[in-house]
Amino acid sequence: MQLWNRLYNTVWLAFFSCVLIPRWMGPYAGIPIHLLLGLAMLFLTQGNARRLASLAVPLRLQRISRVTAGFAIFQAACGIAIAAAKHLGAKAAWAVPLLMGMHLVSALAILSQASSVATAFDMWEEKEFEMRDSSKKDQ
Repeated sequence: MQLWNRLYNTVWLAFFSCVLIPRWMGPYAGIPIHLLLGLAMLFLTQGNARRLASLAVPLRLQRISRVTAGFAIFQAACGIAIAAAKHLGAKAAWAVPLLMGMHLVSALAILSQASSVATAFDMWEEKEFEMRDSSKKDQ
């Protein structure tokens, strides 16, 4: 799959991961699907960051993709912590809303940063960042 396609697929995966929250799909169907989408997001963002690091793209794209991959790791850790806190029951009930808030914020950060990288890479690949001829600039 071409990189631009993978980058845009990351955006869609982030969107569907946010939309398919287990409470909307039911506890039995939603959790496994949400888990699979989260794992796919983790692997996809890591792969995107590695691929962009190996190309001569602007450094900003490389940094944002690394941060996005970092958020995906944080997202997975929050998901595991939410599951553990729910498993512990009343002893850790106080932590669930805090962890869910961090999980949601990092999901939205992944969504916004993935879309930023996809758009910027597409523009870079089409050479829309290049400076125009100075004689045409004044016209």
